[in-house]
Amino acid sequence: MTNLVTLWKNAKSRLETGGIESPTIDARILLLKACDITRNEIVTDPYREISPQSEEILDKFIERRLKREPVAHIVGKKAFWSLELNSDARALVPRPETEVIVDFILKFDKENKPTRILDLGTGTGAILLALLAERSAWSGIGIDISDDALSLSNENAKIHGLENRAHFQKGNWAQGIEEEFDIVVSNPPYIPSKDIETLDIDVKNYDPILALDGGEDGLEPYRILFEKLPHILKKGGVFAFEFGINQAKSIKEMAQKQKELHEIHILKDLSNIERVIIGTRKP
Repeated sequence: MTNLVTLWKNAKSRLETGGIESPTIDARILLLKACDITRNEIVTDPYREISPQSEEILDKFIERRLKREPVAHIVGKKAFWSLELNSDARALVPRPETEVIVDFILKFDKENKPTRILDLGTGTGAILLALLAERSAWSGIGIDISDDALSLSNENAKIHGLENRAHFQKGNWAQGIEEEFDIVVSNPPYIPSKDIETLDIDVKNYDPILALDGGEDGLEPYRILFEKLPHILKKGGVFAFEFGINQAKSIKEMAQKQKELHEIHILKDLSNIERVIIGTRKP
């Protein structure tokens, strides 16, 4: 039998040879899942012998990763903020850059008082659930046009005991929404249609096209969002929307055309890339 550290090194080497961008991290995550162990067990008992069955499972995981299937799909989980979420082909895999929205909202509103959140294009439910996990008095609605995504977001709410405060429903952005919310967030599709085929295989072959395609110029969802925003955001309320690379100028101009919105700013992610637009509705 092979020990843990040898298995990890071999897995990492295979992923490196196969051109995987993050071989060390991917190998570790796949190893933990295949062997049903914790990260701490790798550190405290690296020479533990691993059964042939676990080694065979890991081998299959590596083969799948070499075909560019996302790690989150292989293990069925993805860490986001303080949560571990179910993640599969039903919705976009949550990305760390989206945590910029969560970080901003929590710093903007530190009070744990009744607060209503609207998450448009909710996918896995990542943004809404991460916020509710931090604020026990908050509640909200996640909207998505995909039944598959809604089934996944509901699963995630139940896993984390948030199903009583997070309601997910089918909808076309904010169409039919009459309530005004304290907070409106969104990570909409923002890839121009013509660029879908140029995306990495991990993305274009595994993430739902609905969660990627932002129309001809990638900005169509934002035209809808900013038109609706003055009608769904309370006076004094705050919004935060993620966007793609090189879209900041166009997105900011859209926001500024809405006279009821102010304090509009662009936030950068940890890679120093302009990533999120924020602002408030005038009191």
